Amino acid sequence: MALEYKVFQPKKCADEETWKVDLGAKVELFADLEKAGADRKDDLQLFLAEVVWSVVRNDLSIPHAVELISKTPVAVKEPLQRLFADALWVVGFAATEAPPRRESRDEFYQFVALLEKERVIPARLLALGLETEALPPAVCQIQTLKKKANQAKTKARYTITRYNLLREHSEGYARLVCLLERLASCSFAPAASPEQLAESERVLADDVVRLAGFGHLCPNRIIAMTLDVYETRLVERDASPLVQPLLSLLKRFPPKRLTEVAVFTLLAHPPAPPAPGAREAPKPA
Repeated sequence: MALEYKVFQPKKCADEETWKVDLGAKVELFADLEKAGADRKDDLQLFLAEVVWSVVRNDLSIPHAVELISKTPVAVKEPLQRLFADALWVVGFAATEAPPRRESRDEFYQFVALLEKERVIPARLLALGLETEALPPAVCQIQTLKKKANQAKTKARYTITRYNLLREHSEGYARLVCLLERLASCSFAPAASPEQLAESERVLADDVVRLAGFGHLCPNRIIAMTLDVYETRLVERDASPLVQPLLSLLKRFPPKRLTEVAVFTLLAHPPAPPAPGAREAPKPA
């Protein structure tokens, strides 16, 4: 089925003089559409899309189409360049994904390449607005881009993140200690209801998680500090109802990681011998 043009009417000109007359008329039409503003923005976008379609369907030669666009304000106004990039993407996607004829893809590639060569539209905008397969080699080497994209995906999937104090925000650990102390001393006067206690525990635990992400804090150090506060509270108090919020926080970590941190802490820092007359720490309920 033949494409019916509604705004832009391509004309195959036999000689240069006829083309110049037709070019002047089309540039004037474009100016009228632009001056109309928002009232005819859809017609302006349709005009640009039909220019691209006329090239893809070989109703207008590529040099003439590039000359037409270069004579319009598209070459100097970024909003119009973005509008034209959208038209290139829409028509280019149809031309490259399901071409009505084999030559459509080549016509589109050559058109985009000449637009970039004549600096009608910036290479950066083409790279951002078009599909990867539709980019000319002057804008982007497709094979190189695909190779780098695969390398980045592989690195992100298999690289083990290593934390260090140069990457982490050291002040984040000071904030972490404050949050852990509040979790371990979650008491109210007068006494709070169970619902209020549960809500406070949840909010404080969420704050710890947000702080870890914002400050790039090491999960292992967070677990170790939580265990330290937990152990301190068990020694300081006869009963341990207030340390249950700390256990709720620890349950958010994978059990395997908890075990690894606990084992590492025990092996690296063996407990000191008990002092004479010291009482034994109560076992958690």
